[in-house]
Amino acid sequence: MRILGVSGSLRKESLNTRLLAAVRPLAPRGMVIDVFDGLGDLPLYNGDLDTREGVPAPVDRWREAVREADGLIIVTPEYNGSIPGVVKNAIDWASRPITNAALHGKCVVTMVATPGRGLGRNALTDLGRVLHDCHAHVIGGPWVVLTEAQHKLVDAETFAPAISDPATTRLATVQLNALAAAIDAGVGEHTAAPLHAYFAAGRSV
Repeated sequence: MRILGVSGSLRKESLNTRLLAAVRPLAPRGMVIDVFDGLGDLPLYNGDLDTREGVPAPVDRWREAVREADGLIIVTPEYNGSIPGVVKNAIDWASRPITNAALHGKCVVTMVATPGRGLGRNALTDLGRVLHDCHAHVIGGPWVVLTEAQHKLVDAETFAPAISDPATTRLATVQLNALAAAIDAGVGEHTAAPLHAYFAAGRSV
């Protein structure tokens, strides 16, 4: 089972990128988490660039990575009470073409790391809503919201980030196991089934 991990922050020392690295060892047996690091290369979504003749190379790489993955983990900061533009832009590209989008039917775990105490849940709420509208299946809560993350992400002996908060570690493990179970059960396929049936019937939007 191959999972695509994505950090919604482009910052080199991002807490969210560190959280993504820290949850990779928590994956259940048989799950491999690969990290996609090219969100910053994606141009802003523009339908004029999205043509049958081809799309920009970074877009093609992104879509192919999403399409080949069995599921996704998106770890994102909260900016101004919502998701960062880079995350929404990536989702916009992965949600097209609407008749055969890479994102359709994907099971997704969402997480957030924040340096404060009161941030994160708005971003995860908005992210879940956007993914739902793209016919992806988002694993339900309780969510991983790592507050004061700068104090809870430490370097282990392997020099890889680790979560020092036991409750967050348990919750992240539960979320990853739920992701694996949803993929095995084909939940994402059921989520996208109405859309596929709509287009199979020859309707258009």
